[in-house]
Amino acid sequence: MRRIALVVLLCSSPVLADDAIPESHKGQLGLSARLEVGVRGIATYNSDYCGVSDSTAKSGNAPVCTGRSPFALDLEPSYAVARAVELTLNFHIGLEKDFGPTPISSGPRVFRLEPGARFYFSEAGHSKLFVQPSLVFDFTNYQKQTGQAYGTDFGVRAMEGYMLDLHRSFSAYAFVGETAEISRWLYAELEFGIGIQGRYP
Repeated sequence: MRRIALVVLLCSSPVLADDAIPESHKGQLGLSARLEVGVRGIATYNSDYCGVSDSTAKSGNAPVCTGRSPFALDLEPSYAVARAVELTLNFHIGLEKDFGPTPISSGPRVFRLEPGARFYFSEAGHSKLFVQPSLVFDFTNYQKQTGQAYGTDFGVRAMEGYMLDLHRSFSAYAFVGETAEISRWLYAELEFGIGIQGRYP
């Protein structure tokens, strides 16, 4: 009996020693970086230019603009307050310039601040699904054709994804996201991307 117990202990010890991934990240600080691209639709309130011209429109601007949104980088510090909950503060930074106030002018790079939380569920081993709702404060410096700034926009964003823990301090994930804003214009975006998260301690 003692021999059997000794064999079980010896066989299980390497697994325990190599398993550096805890069941919970509670109490860990995190930093995520993710790349994303998406498609979007913009419906203006006052026939302003939104990236597409329309010669049949009185203003010369399309009332609804659709197309690819600029490539963006998200940098997101976080803190796990519970086993399945992380508080997040995302910085959404455009890697490409967006449209300007006219077809021949260049525009700003997107910059948004997004406080929110990530909720994990359906854990299976070291993989799990998550949803991440957040508020959106859009500080992108879009200009009207008159030269006046649009000002800050507000909205909401949601992300759904699959995360794989590769180590106690490192994960990789893929996600889709949806963003809606309403102040400057009616804005809807569908995003796709991949990311990594580092954690400490």
